[in-house]
Order: sequence, then structure tokens, then C-alpha cells
Amino acid sequence: MSRISNSAMLALLGGLLNGCGSTRQFVDQPHTTTLDEPQEDARHAIAELLGPMIPPYSVKLCEADPASRECKKDSKGIAATGVGGLLLPILPLTLHVRGMEVQRQHQAADGLTFAASLDATVDAIAPLCGTVEGKVISRDNDTASFQLRNFYCNWALVGNVIVNADLSVDSINVKERIVTGFYKLTFHGTGNATGSGYYKAVIVPKST
Repeated sequence: MSRISNSAMLALLGGLLNGCGSTRQFVDQPHTTTLDEPQEDARHAIAELLGPMIPPYSVKLCEADPASRECKKDSKGIAATGVGGLLLPILPLTLHVRGMEVQRQHQAADGLTFAASLDATVDAIAPLCGTVEGKVISRDNDTASFQLRNFYCNWALVGNVIVNADLSVDSINVKERIVTGFYKLTFHGTGNATGSGYYKAVIVPKST
């Protein structure tokens, strides 16, 4: 009886893990195109886009189509899928990140550093992630990326996890305050999930 139960449990876990996302769609350093100012390189475009922004301001995220660079219908944000649970990691779950509110930012040698609060849900439950530290990197090879590394989150039924988000940049529209590119989203701990794809980000100033 025990052998049958163990076999059934292994089969269930295998099926759930096969349903997890992957990071295969992520492109680390695509060439960055500045759509409204083609002569600009990534470093100058990032500076023009974010330098004048005064926190707090919002960044809205969606899963997008790489060809049109437009949000997919009914997108709930960028996503990672996997399994989790406080006792056994067998609860299917999906993390959606719909954006963040940047609370403060500072110039750095290779771009910007910032602190933000996330707009996220795990199966409709908002996680407790506190203030997340991140950075925007602009490189000499005309590439740029947003990185949020090793931050802690906690939410019901799953427990404590460490989350990483990488968003590379393949286009910037300074005038429209739009960025597109590829993302990779992972977390591990009492839950484990991965996801990747193409995103669109819209920078929204604080309304006055």
C-alpha cells in the first residue's frame, strides 16, 4: 500500500513539475533600438527616459507580442508558473507581476538604482514583498536591462521564497515612455516557479 502511495505521489509531482514554466524564451542582451530617436544609443536613451522621472512613479507591465510590441489580450502581467506549499510542494501556482511603483531612484555608474513596491499576485493573492531593490543597467555594447535580484516574498499557502526578475531591453520609445524586451522571472524556496517571454512596460508619472 505504501509503495503504491509513493508511486502515485511521484507521478503527481512529476506531472506538476512538467507543467512549470521555463526561461528558454529569455534573451539576455538584445540590441536596443530607440524607436523615436534612432541615433541614440541605449545609455543615452535610458538616461532620457528615466533621468527626468520624479518618484513615486509607476511601471505597468504586460505580456506582449514580439512582432507588434503590443500587450496580448487579457494579459495579467509577466508570469512564472510552478508548484509550492508549506508542507508538500504540490500546489500549482502562478505568479503574475503587473508592475511596480518606484519609490526612489539614484544615478549609478552604469545606469540607475531604485527601490520599488511590486503590483503582483499569486493566484489572486497579493504576496508580501516589502520594498524591492533593483537597478537599470545600460552598457557600452548598446544593450540595457532591468534587474531585481534575490528579494524575499511571503504569501499564504506557499510561505517564503526568493524571487529574481530580469528584463532585457530591445526597444525604447522615450516620447511615449515605453520599453519592450524579454523577461525571465523565477522564485525558489517553499515554492518554485519559472517563466519567460516578451514584455511591454509603460512608465507612468504620478498624477498631479
